[in-house]
Amino acid sequence: MKNCWEIKQCGREAGGAKVAELGECIASRQQLGHSCWAIAGTLCGGEVQGDIKDKQGNCLTCEVYELYNRMTGTARHELAAACPEEEALYCALIRHR
Repeated sequence: MKNCWEIKQCGREAGGAKVAELGECIASRQQLGHSCWAIAGTLCGGEVQGDIKDKQGNCLTCEVYELYNRMTGTARHELAAACPEEEALYCALIRHR
């Protein structure tokens, strides 16, 4: 399953083309490439985003969210099976809100 940086081709994953310029994305650093909407500090639309409340409008229309959000995402069931470590990180993150 593709991570957000592969789908968006932002180059901010570990070793990516834009890491020297923009830094490694927090989604890559925290291994949440299928859950980027749930964490603050991602770079979307060329700007660093805030927390989930701040970036909700952008995320709701994003192809990554449409694929992987745990409520209605088209690949939500496959995600839990394919990426159990990330699923556990995501669940822990959501519980602490």
